[in-house]
Formats: sequence, structure tokens, C-alpha cells
Amino acid sequence: MRKLLFLLIFFHLSFALSAKVTDRIIAVVNDDIVTLSDLYAFKKEVLANSPDAPELKSDAALLNLLIETRLTQQLIQKLGLEASEEDVNGQINQILKSQNIEKKELESFLKQRGVVFSEYKKNIKENIERQRLLEREIQSSISVPEEDIKGYYYNTYKKGTQKISYHIRQIFFPAKTKEEISEQMKAADKIYQEFKLGASADKLIEKHMKDAGFSDLGFLGEEDLIGSFKSAVKKLRLKDLSPPFTSASGIHLIQLVEAKREGAKSYTEAKDEIFKKLYDERFQKVLSSWIKRKKEEAFIKKLSPIEQK
Repeated sequence: MRKLLFLLIFFHLSFALSAKVTDRIIAVVNDDIVTLSDLYAFKKEVLANSPDAPELKSDAALLNLLIETRLTQQLIQKLGLEASEEDVNGQINQILKSQNIEKKELESFLKQRGVVFSEYKKNIKENIERQRLLEREIQSSISVPEEDIKGYYYNTYKKGTQKISYHIRQIFFPAKTKEEISEQMKAADKIYQEFKLGASADKLIEKHMKDAGFSDLGFLGEEDLIGSFKSAVKKLRLKDLSPPFTSASGIHLIQLVEAKREGAKSYTEAKDEIFKKLYDERFQKVLSSWIKRKKEEAFIKKLSPIEQK
């Protein structure tokens, strides 16, 4: 449930539905209808962000999540909490300032990770709106005393918390249309076949870095990796090259240069991290109760069984 609600609040990137389906209404949420094509579009979106979450692969669970999303959107509109273009640009400018980077650098950073800037901007807008809703409805009721933080540090965190970060390099082929994806996938697969036949990943990257986009992504924690990158890197051995995989921006081949583990931090270093963890856990618990109450107050009707696809 926690993963479902986390995705509900923070991750809603837009992906077009490519499969052809016979459309029909499958649910009603107050005055809003949910169609079968809505569900399949939402399924692509959710699984793109969290391919390793088995509980999200059930269409029934996805429909429940979509209903919660629609209900949240309705509450945002009803309470007048929509984010304006100025709000979104202001948030992005704060990010640019805090990271001391230019907009072009941010766009390049996102592209290398398979995220289109327009999707990122849409995600910022939805984050602002949900944050406003949650601050209004539930956030003030959550507290994390320092004794709870210390208790968690000495009883749990210090006993073996380790984080893994990955040094990743990639060859990237930008692609948008089906034709471009097909053509670029052939080019990427040709490189991968060379690797399978015995060529080293280092030499292949050096050989093809001028023909395709090359970037050294440096060390990234698991929390920095989107679904397709996380899934690919976890299957790699050091110095190996991944099979080509797709993102919203194109085709990627990645090399795992190094993986390193970091030991437990001191209490001072870990305090903010533990606060966030405990706060998030309590937040999700309160949020779950709040969503349940809002669903009970709303008119929600599922109209027909869902066929698995």
C-alpha cells in the first residue's frame, strides 16, 4: 500500500497509449468517468516508473490507484489548489539555483536518464498541487520527536545500514517515433552483439561514442535511478554492457563501471535522513486513513470486471 500511495503523490509522468482497445466505461468517480483506455494508459505510466512492483501489475490494483488519483485531482480542483505556469517555473528556477546549473544542463541531465523535460515539468506541477492539498488536509497533524530519531538510529540504523551507489556510463540513441525507435534499436543491438561476441565494453564505448550520444553519469544512488535504469543496472556485473533498453527519450546501453557501499553515518550526519524516513512512514499512515475517508465520502462505482491485458 505504501508504494501505491507514494506513486499517487509523487510520480505521475504521462505516457501515450499505443495499444488499440475496445473502449468502455469501467468506473465512475463522482462526476468523472474512467475508461478502459484510461486504465491502460495509466498502467504504462505506473509500470514505467516502478517495473519491479508486483502489486501494481494487477489491473484491479491499478484501477484502485487510478480512482485514488482521480479523486485527488478532483479535490485539488474543488479547493482551488491548482499550480499556475508561474508556480511551476518558480519551482524549477529554485531547483536550478540550488544546484547551480542552467536550464539546458537540467534538460540534458533529464534526457540522459530517459525523462522528457515536458514530463518533468508536468510532474513538478502535480507535485506542487498535491503538496498544497496535503499541507491543507493532513501535514500539520504529523510530528517526529527527537527521541524517536535517536531511538531509530541506535536500535536500527547504526546496526548495518548501507547504501549502494553505481558509477554508470552510457551510450544513448535519441528516438521519439516508432520508426526512430526501431532504427535506433537496431544500431544499439548491433553494438550489444559485438559485446556478446567478446568485445570489451570500454572499447565499444570508445569506438561508438562519436556516432551516438555518450555520457558518464558518475555515481548514482538507487533512489536516483528511474525504473528502466534501476532494472538494467541491477542485472549487470562490473564492466559489463547492458542489453539496449528504452526510455521516454530513446535507447540506452549502460556500463556498470563501479559499485560501492557506504557504511552507517554518525547520528549528526544521519539525523535528517532518519527524520525524513520516520516522517514519511507516519505521513503514509495518516494519508492512508485520509484517502480511505475521502473515498467513503465520494461516489465511486466500478461498472464491470476488468480483463487482464
